[in-house]
Amino acid sequence: MTRLQVRLFTILYSLFTISSAAQFVSEPGYTLPAEETRIGDIYFGGTMLRIEGRLDGSAIAGAQSVNVSGPVTRNLFLAAQSVDVAGAVAGDVVTLCATLNVSGRVGGAVRAGAGTIYINGAVGQDVLAGCANLVIGKNSEVRGDVAAGCRSLEIAGTVRGDVKAVANEIVISGSIDGDVDVTVADKLTLTPDARIYGNLRYRSNKKIDIGNPDMVFGNIDHVLLPSPKEIEDMRDMKPRPGTFVTFFLPFTILSIFGALVVGFLLVAIWKHALNEGLARSLGHWGRTVGFGAIGFLIGPMSILVAFALIITIPAGLIAAAAYLVSLYLAKILAGLFTGRLLFRIFGAPEISLWWAAPVGIVIVFGLCAIPYAGWAIWLASMAVGFGVIAELLGMSRTT
Repeated sequence: MTRLQVRLFTILYSLFTISSAAQFVSEPGYTLPAEETRIGDIYFGGTMLRIEGRLDGSAIAGAQSVNVSGPVTRNLFLAAQSVDVAGAVAGDVVTLCATLNVSGRVGGAVRAGAGTIYINGAVGQDVLAGCANLVIGKNSEVRGDVAAGCRSLEIAGTVRGDVKAVANEIVISGSIDGDVDVTVADKLTLTPDARIYGNLRYRSNKKIDIGNPDMVFGNIDHVLLPSPKEIEDMRDMKPRPGTFVTFFLPFTILSIFGALVVGFLLVAIWKHALNEGLARSLGHWGRTVGFGAIGFLIGPMSILVAFALIITIPAGLIAAAAYLVSLYLAKILAGLFTGRLLFRIFGAPEISLWWAAPVGIVIVFGLCAIPYAGWAIWLASMAVGFGVIAELLGMSRTT
């Protein structure tokens, strides 16, 4: 059994053991009583979920309301109209809801998209919020950072990390140990009780009276943003999309799609030959690149010589057509080589070409499409691709 197969088996086994310990609940309402302990995850879909007892696992729920007052040893993944976390959660709280109230202790992070978020307890890591209103209460403590995009932000408690936010209104009356980096539209207020021990950097399109600048122990930096009229004027001056976006990007996408189709056809028809040829190329990659570079350069020279001699013009036309086909195939073979090489680097040398082909082809064709630098990558891919062709031709002569 290969290392990759062992990893896949381990993942599947862990998923099986988790699912076997989980409880799937489809009732309208479910309550874990205060005197009970539930081992394993709870998957709930209904109207109301209450966790009053101990849950040794995670809760994954979609409901109208969720109330957690008992201890949870892992994580909460919730989608509900209202979520109330009054108990202790050892892991993260990840939720999408209208109202979130965290009055208990969360050992991990709080990541929420909500209408209104109240943090009135303790959060061991970060608070990441996208909401209309975020309130960090007076008795709360966030031991990580606060990152928020909201209409109004109020910090009355303690934040041990940094605060980064974009909001219409921000009111700070608590203590922040780190830096404050915010963008405000209307108001930024520091009350007399506020303490910012790091730096304050705020952006706005107008001068704002922050109230008490002496409450900031670090530096204060105000960045004046363009006014709405200036932004509109800049939009009128915005240049049209460049040639790369309008032409080369769609062409690149189509070329990648076509290369994937051709690559899968090659794998389907000559899978064993390609496996052996790529193995030889990877084993002697210096020889592969050297012979490939020679073949890539000698081809055009031979075609020019054929056209120079009148009698060999038909042969030159055939050679030119074959060379153009080889250019396209070389790029695809370079993708197969790259895919197999990457999987070998990451510990899966025997990965199937059905997996290596799409990974390598997308990487090679994408890198070749980069403006300016793409030419160098294209030349390198030609050297590799022609080298693989040379290995395949050498194999055909020995069989």
